[in-house]
Amino acid sequence: MSDNNLGFESARDRRAAMSRHADKRAQQRGIDKVALPLLLAYGQREFDGRGGIRYLMTADALDSLRRVVGRTKQVEALAGVYVVVSADDQTVITVGHRHN
Repeated sequence: MSDNNLGFESARDRRAAMSRHADKRAQQRGIDKVALPLLLAYGQREFDGRGGIRYLMTADALDSLRRVVGRTKQVEALAGVYVVVSADDQTVITVGHRHN
């Protein structure tokens, strides 16, 4: 029996550490921190050009999430929400709502 994967935790399943700035912004902007794993798993990923990776809940990302969990108020509230994560250590730098 091999124990090569003993204690393995994928980056996708790992809880993202939040900076104090991100924690404060989440509170100010009414973004539930419980939604962060969904944003990281389903959000459209793009590099922000400043050392961060932005995960944005676009219409396509929401459609993918709805196929898994259905259409709920919590899912719909994620429309336009983004999270920016440090490319170096995966710390959540900030969260917010995209303005059109």
